[in-house]
Amino acid sequence: MKSKHFSSPREEALTIAMETRSRILEGEGDAVDVLRACSVMAHILNKEDDRKWITCELEGYKLGEKIPSYRKITLRFRNAGSLQIEYRKLEVVEDVHLLSSAQEKDEPLQYRREGFVGVSTASLDISDIDNILAKIIDRCLDFLNKIIAELQYGGMVEYLMEEIRQKTDEKLATLDNKITEETRSLLANLASTNPADWSKVGHSCRKILKLLADRVFPPRDQVYETRDKRVLQVGDSNFINRLCAFLDLKAKSDEKKFLVAEIEYFESYLRQAVNYAQMAEHNPAIERFHANMLSIHTYLIASEILKYV
Repeated sequence: MKSKHFSSPREEALTIAMETRSRILEGEGDAVDVLRACSVMAHILNKEDDRKWITCELEGYKLGEKIPSYRKITLRFRNAGSLQIEYRKLEVVEDVHLLSSAQEKDEPLQYRREGFVGVSTASLDISDIDNILAKIIDRCLDFLNKIIAELQYGGMVEYLMEEIRQKTDEKLATLDNKITEETRSLLANLASTNPADWSKVGHSCRKILKLLADRVFPPRDQVYETRDKRVLQVGDSNFINRLCAFLDLKAKSDEKKFLVAEIEYFESYLRQAVNYAQMAEHNPAIERFHANMLSIHTYLIASEILKYV
């Protein structure tokens, strides 16, 4: 079976959610397969609370875990020795694989209870098993509907940023392998749960833009005069000026003014964040918010510059 290529984890999760929901609505949703698909989506989107109940359904509920109401069934226990009948509420903790197997074989599940008058037995009928599996499917469908609504509508900004990142990475890879290595480092540090790694994002952003500047406008000893008569130093360390010079050469006047303003703002923002990251030996990390903002600005600027390459 040929694997599909997705431009982002969110696209993969949305595709799985749509396909799984369609199978359920068409009456082809097997509880085990549906739960497995939900487990993949919960992992991709880091839905920890949902992962817990999905894992419980797949592996069975353990002592101390909250049992959902649809798994609490009143059964009739009968004592063989005294012919005594007792109704008890049973918590069905078995995993969904066992329930599905019993459903497929059309075999009720048997339970035994030891009491003062001996051993009592009861059967979990196929109708009860059918009802539990149907409730599991309903719960999965509710999860899928929420995921689809979140990804299609609530997460539009995140989705657009992932689209920009993916397309920008592809173009940057054609310019310089070193840029690709740095973008991988950037994303790894962003995904880290260690705050010390977030400070490295600022350095990666600066390096990505410098490598991009080296490719589109290599360092020069002489100054560069823009169309509006500004003089820019364009040496090796002046990579922001070199990006501005490149846009001065390539972009139309109205486009250039906006992009240069964005780059200059970013340079000020980046410089402050990197300085903050280096401020103290025992406090080397910046906040995740600032790390995310730095990466967003980097990709927005790079994507705009690459339009003129």
